[in-house]
Amino acid sequence: MVRQLSQRNTITIPSKVLEQIGSKPGDFFEITNDGYRIILIPKVVDDKFAEQEWEKLNLIAKEKGRVYKEAEGTRNHLKGLINEV
Repeated sequence: MVRQLSQRNTITIPSKVLEQIGSKPGDFFEITNDGYRIILIPKVVDDKFAEQEWEKLNLIAKEKGRVYKEAEGTRNHLKGLINEV
């Protein structure tokens, strides 16, 4: 398979290739090279926070906190606040 590098320096990875490795939209990849090849390594991004980040989140929560009955709502809210940390 051959793909052309666009004017914006992007290359579209064919869906067949992504399906073969089990990737889907939104997945993350580490990008590296060995001097001859570009290497994409699928990565799982860990949502864990460092202690300092938790302290900042606690301060933000006091100002903008909410109560959620389900973990998914909490996770989405925290992801929205991550830019403020």
